[in-house]
Amino acid sequence: MRILPIIWVSVSALISIPLFGQNKFYPPDPYTDWDGITHKSRYLITSPGYMGPNALPVPFLHKGLVPERVNWSGRYEYYLGKGNQTQDFHTDFVVPISDRVGLEFSYAPVEFFSMDSATSRNWRTYSGMASEGQALGDIYFGTMFQLVRDHQYIPDITFAMTCRTASGTGREFARHTDTPGYHLDMSVGDSYGKRQGFFQFVRWYAETGFLVWQTYLDNYPQDDAWLYGLGLDLEFRDFYVNQSYRGYTGYMNNGDKPQIYQADLGIRIGRAALVFGYQKGFRDYPFQCFRAGISLNGLK
Repeated sequence: MRILPIIWVSVSALISIPLFGQNKFYPPDPYTDWDGITHKSRYLITSPGYMGPNALPVPFLHKGLVPERVNWSGRYEYYLGKGNQTQDFHTDFVVPISDRVGLEFSYAPVEFFSMDSATSRNWRTYSGMASEGQALGDIYFGTMFQLVRDHQYIPDITFAMTCRTASGTGREFARHTDTPGYHLDMSVGDSYGKRQGFFQFVRWYAETGFLVWQTYLDNYPQDDAWLYGLGLDLEFRDFYVNQSYRGYTGYMNNGDKPQIYQADLGIRIGRAALVFGYQKGFRDYPFQCFRAGISLNGLK
C-alpha cells in the first residue's frame, strides 16, 4: 500500500521540474502582484512572443557574400497580429570597404502602433489598457568578413558581427526592450547559372549563429539563443524572387523561439528595384507583414 504514495510523490516531482524550469523566467503578474515599489519594467517578459514586431525581430540572413557595391533599401512595412497593428519605415545600408570587408546599418526610425486591451494586458504594458501611439526604433550596425569566395570546391563563406543599441522607445507599451543586444553568425552560399538570358542564376544559402539580448530578470539578466536560417534566391533578367525561413531558439522558453517565412519579389529598373514582400511569423512571432519599397544596387 505504500507503493502508491511513493509513485505519486515521484510523478509529482518529475512533473514539477519542467514546470518550475519554465515558470521561473516569467516575472510576477504586474496587475495582481505589484508591490507598489518595484519599477514596472521588471514585470515585462522580454521576449518576441510578448512584445511588438520590432522589439526582438529575427535578423535577416546573410548570403555568404560581401556585396561588391553599396546597397541601400528603404521600405514601408505593415504588421498585422491578433489585437495589434504596427506600421513602420525601415532602411538598410551595406557598404563594402574592401573585397573582404563590409559594413552594415539597419534602422526603423519610427513605428506607429495600436493594440487592444487584451493584447496590452497579455504583453504586460504599464497600463494594461488599449493604446496607440508611436515609437522610435533600435539601430543595428555590424561588420561582415568574407572568408571564402569563388572557390572551385568550397561555397562562399562570411562571418558577421552585429550590435543593437538601446535607442528604441515605447518600452511601457512593449514596443522595444530599451536594452542592448548582439548576434554573431556564419553564412555559406553558392550560385548556379550562366548569368545571361532570361534566367540568370539560382543561389542557396544557410546561416547559423548566436544571438543575445538583455532581460529585466534579476537572476537571469541575459537570454542566449541559437540563430539559424535557410534561403533560396531565383534571379531572372528583369525580376527576382527571394525566399527564406529563419528563426532563433532561446533557452528560457518564455516566448523566445520565433520563426519566420519570408518571400520577396523584386522588379528591376536599371540598378534599382521595386520590392514587394510578405512575411509570416510562426510560434513566438504572431505577426504577418506586408512590405513595399525600393532597393538600389550600387551607389558609387
